[in-house]
Amino acid sequence: MVDHRASSNEGLEGELFVPFSTLPAAGVVQETAIGIRLRSIEGLPNIGMPKLSCGFRFGPLVSGDRLDKSKDVSVKTQVELVKQSDGAWVPEKPSASFMRVTLPPSLLSLTAKGGISCRLKVVTPGFIGSNAFVVSAPMSIPIEPGHVPLYSAKEQSKRVATALLSIGRLFLPEVQALMARSLAQQLVSQLRQPAGRASAQEEQMQTALDALQPSCGWSATASVHQALSTSDSHGRTALRLAIDNEHSKYLVPLIKASCNPRSLAEDLRSPLTAALESSTAGKALLEVDPELLGLTSQQFRLVRRLGEILGSGSSPKSSDGETAQQFDALTSELAQEFRPGRNAASTFASAYPGSSSNGNSRPPQPPPPSSGSAPPFGGDEWCCDVFVLALEHCPTGKSRRRFICEEGVCAALWRVSLEKNIPSLASKLAIWIGLSLNSKSAESSRRKLLDVRLNSGARDSVLARVLERAVEDERWLRVARVLVHVGAAGNSFMATGQPLLLFAQEQADKGKSGFRELLSPLLGKIGQDVDQWMHPTALLEDRTADCPICFETLWTSTPTAFVKIQESGGEISFHVICAHFFCFDCASQQYMKQQSQRVNEYFCPICRATAQEVMTLPDIAVNPRLWFQFLDVQRSGKIEQNTVVQAMEAMLPIDTENLHGAMADGCWASCSKDGLVTEMDFFMPGGLLEWIRGHQHELQRARDRGPAPPLTGGERDAWFKHWDTAKRGELEKGEVLRALCEASKISSLETKRVQKLKDGIGDIWDRIAIDGGLTRLQCRKAAILE
Repeated sequence: MVDHRASSNEGLEGELFVPFSTLPAAGVVQETAIGIRLRSIEGLPNIGMPKLSCGFRFGPLVSGDRLDKSKDVSVKTQVELVKQSDGAWVPEKPSASFMRVTLPPSLLSLTAKGGISCRLKVVTPGFIGSNAFVVSAPMSIPIEPGHVPLYSAKEQSKRVATALLSIGRLFLPEVQALMARSLAQQLVSQLRQPAGRASAQEEQMQTALDALQPSCGWSATASVHQALSTSDSHGRTALRLAIDNEHSKYLVPLIKASCNPRSLAEDLRSPLTAALESSTAGKALLEVDPELLGLTSQQFRLVRRLGEILGSGSSPKSSDGETAQQFDALTSELAQEFRPGRNAASTFASAYPGSSSNGNSRPPQPPPPSSGSAPPFGGDEWCCDVFVLALEHCPTGKSRRRFICEEGVCAALWRVSLEKNIPSLASKLAIWIGLSLNSKSAESSRRKLLDVRLNSGARDSVLARVLERAVEDERWLRVARVLVHVGAAGNSFMATGQPLLLFAQEQADKGKSGFRELLSPLLGKIGQDVDQWMHPTALLEDRTADCPICFETLWTSTPTAFVKIQESGGEISFHVICAHFFCFDCASQQYMKQQSQRVNEYFCPICRATAQEVMTLPDIAVNPRLWFQFLDVQRSGKIEQNTVVQAMEAMLPIDTENLHGAMADGCWASCSKDGLVTEMDFFMPGGLLEWIRGHQHELQRARDRGPAPPLTGGERDAWFKHWDTAKRGELEKGEVLRALCEASKISSLETKRVQKLKDGIGDIWDRIAIDGGLTRLQCRKAAILE
C-alpha cells in the first residue's frame, strides 16, 4: 500500500535509518512501513519530455543485482516528475515528495536472509509502453539522506544523473522511544563484560551502537540521550562501562550518539573523570573534540593536566610532596574554571546542531539530517564531575577550602545530589565541609554551607530535603546522619512549613526505618547553638520551684504527676489531669496511701482531680512529642500555657513571674492568642522546645565548667581562661554576657538587668575598639565590673 502525504503531516511517524535487524521493543505491535522522500533528480540529459515517471521496487535480491519481482515478496510505487527552471526534476505534486509504503509480511520474513533492497528507475512515457531511461543499482534499505547515482538504462556502467533522496523505516514516536531504550539496555548489558569477547557479541554491540547514532534520524521525543542515560545498579552508563572495561573503540561513537560523558555514577566518577584516573582510557578520551566533552579549550587544558597528575601513579593525597605541589598549583584554576555557571554551553550548538530542534527534524538539504536528540549536558546544567574529582584528590584542607568556599559551589552540589538522586555525593559533600572547616572559629561558616537554602525564599534546608528523600530511600538516612554529625541544624522547616523535628518525630512514630535512631542526635543538637547575646540562657539554681508536699527542690527530684490512661487503636497513652507536679517520692507515697484505701480512682492531693495512675514527666530530650502529649489534658493537640509554665518550673530552676515576663515577646508571641500552645508552636524553630533545651544545655555546661574564678584583683587571667572554653584566645559578646550574668547573680529571665549588662558590654567594645572578640590583654584593661 502506498500513501502520499504532504511534508506538513510528517510528524505522525518519524523516519529511522536503522537496519531491519533493529526491531521494536518486545510487545510493540506496529505494521512495518517505509518512507520515501524524493527531493530531486539532477543531471538528466535534455530529452524534450515535459514529464517523467520515477518508479521504486522493493524486494529481496535473487542473484547479483537482480531483485525478486514476485508479487508476494515485492512491492512497487512511482511518482510523476516535472522539470524545474534550473534543470532539476522534482515530484509534480508537493504531497508526492514523501511516500509511505507498507511492506507485505512475506517480504519482511526474508529480511534475516539479506535484508530488503530497492531499485529506482526513471522512465519516459511512450505510445505503446514506457521506456527505461536511467536506473540505479540495487540499494540496501534504509538509505540515509544523500545522493544516489543513476546510470544509463542502456549502458549501466555510465553514470548520467543523481537522485537526492532518503528511504527510512517509519515508526511512531513512542515506538522510537521504546527502541532507543531497548538498544541502550543491550549496550549496558554487553559493555559490562571485559573487552575481547566473541566476534558475534562484538558485532551485536556495534550494530546497536550504529543504530543509536544521530544520523539515523531519531526524533526528539525518542530521547536517545535519556535512553543512553540508562545505567546499571551502580549508576554506570554505557559510556562509563566502556571505559571501565576497556572498550576503547566505542568511546567516540557513544559520545557522538549523545551518551553524556559528564554524568556521575554512585562512585562519584563520570566517564570523563574515570578516564582521567585510567591511563589507557584517559588517552583515548582526551583525543575527542573538547566540545563533545562539554569543555572549553581552557578547561580542556586543565583536564589534560589533571589527567597527567592522576595518571602518574601517585595520588596527590599520598605522594611525597612533588605531586601534591603540582596539584595544589592547579587548584585555583580548577576552582575558577569549573565553578557553577562555567559550562561550555556555547560549544554545544556546533557540536550537536540538532540540539534545539523539535519533533522529527528533516533538513532541507542532506546529508545528514539533524537528530532531535539534544545532549543531556551543557546549557544551564552544571557539570560538576571535574570539580568533584578535584575535591576527592585534594591533598590539604587549604586546597579543599578553595573549592568548597567558592561562591555558590555547595548549593550547586547539594542540588545535583538531590536532583540526580546521588546520596553518595551528598554524604561526601557533608564530610568535605566538616573536614575543611573543622575549627571552632569556622563553625559559623560551616553551618552556612550545611544549612544553605537551595531556592530563593525557600524555608526548607538541605537536611529537610534529605529527610524527605529518606522516607522512600534509606540511603538518604545515612546522609542525614552525616549532616547532623558535622553540624547541620535541626531547627528548620520542611517545604510544607512543618518543623523539621516534628516531621522526623512523626516518621519515627510511624515506624519508618532509621528515623528513631536519627532522632537522638537531632534532639541532642536542639538548643545547643543558641546565640547567648541575642537569647541568653543563664539560670540561677537557687531560684527554684518546690514540691508542694515536702518543699524539696522540684527540678532535681524527678517531677511526677497524677495521670489518666487512654487507649486508642491498640495504643495506650498517659496525660496529666491537672498542672500540679510533685517530687517522685511524695507522688509515690500519695499513690500508695490512696491505693491502701482500696479506691478505684486516685486524685491529685492539691486540686482533687481524679486520676488512674502516677507517672514521671517524660524526658523532653528523649521524646519531646511524648512530653507534649503528656501535658495535653484535653487530648486536643494543644496545651494550656499555665500547664506549660508549671511543667517548666518542675524541670528548670526558674520562677514564674520572671518566666512570664521573659517569654511574653518570645515563645508566647508565636503561640495562638487563646493562651494555648499547639504542637506546631512547640516544635518550630525558636519555639518552646528549643527554649527549654537551650536552658538545659546551659545548665549542663555550667556544671561542667564549675565555679568561675573571681573577677577582682589578679584573677582576671584565670577568669578569662575559665570562660574561653573554645580555646580561641578571645571571648565573644555572648560569652562575656553569660560570664557576667553568673558573676552578678543575674538570671537571663531578668530582662531589664540583662539589658543593662548588654549596654555596659557594648560600651566596652566601643571604648576599646574591639573588632572581633575580647582578648586576654583587653580583658585586663577593661573595667568590666563597672
